[in-house]
Amino acid sequence: MVLAGQYLERSVVVGDLDALYHRGRRDPPCAIAAPHPALGGSMLSPVVAELAWALTRAGHPTLRFDYRGVGASRGSSRHPAGAMRIADLQDEVADLHAICEHLIATTQMPAVCAVGYSFGAAVALEAAQDVRIGRLVLIAPPTKLYDFAALAAVRKPVLVVCAHHDSLCDRSALPLPDGARLEVIAHADHFFGRGLTELGKTVATWLRGDRPELIAPEDRGPQPKPVDLELDPGAGEPLELDTDPD
Repeated sequence: MVLAGQYLERSVVVGDLDALYHRGRRDPPCAIAAPHPALGGSMLSPVVAELAWALTRAGHPTLRFDYRGVGASRGSSRHPAGAMRIADLQDEVADLHAICEHLIATTQMPAVCAVGYSFGAAVALEAAQDVRIGRLVLIAPPTKLYDFAALAAVRKPVLVVCAHHDSLCDRSALPLPDGARLEVIAHADHFFGRGLTELGKTVATWLRGDRPELIAPEDRGPQPKPVDLELDPGAGEPLELDTDPD
C-alpha cells in the first residue's frame, strides 16, 4: 500500500525501454536522461536518482529510463563498453523522444522538460528541437567529449548546471542562448559526490520560476502522542539475587 505523500516510483515499460515513473500534478513533467551507457551509466545513477527525487518532491511527474541495451531495456547499444567518446546519438535521441511521448500521454500535459546529465545532456540537446520538449536542463555537459555548439540555437527556456571542479566540462565553451541560465555548484565535481542535494534543489527552483513557495514540503509526518508507561510492579515479592557461586 502506498501512503499519502510517500515517494514510490512505479516500474513501467515504454516500448523496449525499462523506466521508473512517479506521478505529479505540477507542469512540466520531467524526462530524465542518464549518463554514458558505455561507462555504466543508467537510470540508477545517483545524480539521476536525486533529480527524480527532488523534482517529484516539487510536484512534477518524473520518468527516468534506461537506454536500449542498458539494464532491462531491450536492444543493443552502439557504444562499446568503456568508450568515452560521444558520437552517433540517434538511438538514444529516439529513446528520449519515446519517453517524452509516453510522459505526455500519461500526464495529459502539453510538453516535457528534458533533463540530461553528462552524456544525457548531449542526448537532451540533440532531442530539444522536438515540439514535445518545452524546456531543457543540461547537467554537467561534457564539452571535452562532445560539441555543444547547437545549444546557441535553442529557443526554449534553458538551464545549465555545472560542477565547479569538472575536468570534462568547460563552462566558458558553452554558447548559452539568450535567456539561458547557468548555475554552478560549489565544491562539486562531474559526479556530484558533493552538492548532490543542492543540484536537485537548483533544478526544482528553476522549474518553479523562483517563486517563494517551498521546493518541497518539510518532512513532518504524523507526530506520535506521548504515552505514560506504567511498569508492572510484579507480585510484590522482593528481588532476590543469586549469590551462590555454584
